[in-house]
Amino acid sequence: MKVIAIMGSPHKGKGFEILQKIEAELSRLDEVEFSYIFLKDANLKLCQGCFVCIGKGEQLCPLKDDKNSIEAEILSADGVILSTPGYAMNVSALMKNFIDRFAHSLHRPKFFNQSLMLVVNGGSGLSKVNSSLGMTLGGSNKVSELKITTTPWKATEDYEKRVQKDIEKAAVRFYRSMKNKNLASPSLGSLIWFRIFKKMASLSEQNLPADYEYYRTRSDYFYPTRVNPIKNGMAGIIANIGVATMKKQVKFK
Repeated sequence: MKVIAIMGSPHKGKGFEILQKIEAELSRLDEVEFSYIFLKDANLKLCQGCFVCIGKGEQLCPLKDDKNSIEAEILSADGVILSTPGYAMNVSALMKNFIDRFAHSLHRPKFFNQSLMLVVNGGSGLSKVNSSLGMTLGGSNKVSELKITTTPWKATEDYEKRVQKDIEKAAVRFYRSMKNKNLASPSLGSLIWFRIFKKMASLSEQNLPADYEYYRTRSDYFYPTRVNPIKNGMAGIIANIGVATMKKQVKFK
């Protein structure tokens, strides 16, 4: 079993200490190959916002760096942990750039075989940080979240015990998800997402050729699975309404 932790802190601090505890819990459950990618050390250039990866395809990104090798590492893993400190109630700059560089996967999901754990630490606003962190690695199965308060002051013994229990529970959920490789039947929300993007892609062959090609070969969902016909019908209706609303604002072509 292979786990990769993507570390968004500019230094090895309390977030790294939390990840080491998670690593210890996973190792207690099974034999786990656990590795870290420290974004502070990675050659991951700042996103230029050129939209090429989304519109024409990620393989055409003008930035030449470690992005492709990082993606290959993620795709080879059973589980991925995204860790960031909270800065001004948001993810770190390093993690935000990581999210931006993988934004294409929110249009064309590919990380269906990866279980996902989110780990945020810091002061106030951790729920907002966690929400921002979740917007990446499209298709991944988010199964565990940890929001751990870390401050300049020493935590009480009771809080440290509670954190340890939360880590143990999150590690077990994460482990069980990695052991169970069955791709789930999609929820109504996931079907709506799929149907809206598929409909938009069908109308955007010129503006979004990468999306057009991706969805052209997918009929009912992102991957072969049993789709509930009632949910599918509801998703289709909602998607048509959503796209009709968008047509009043933009010209698809």
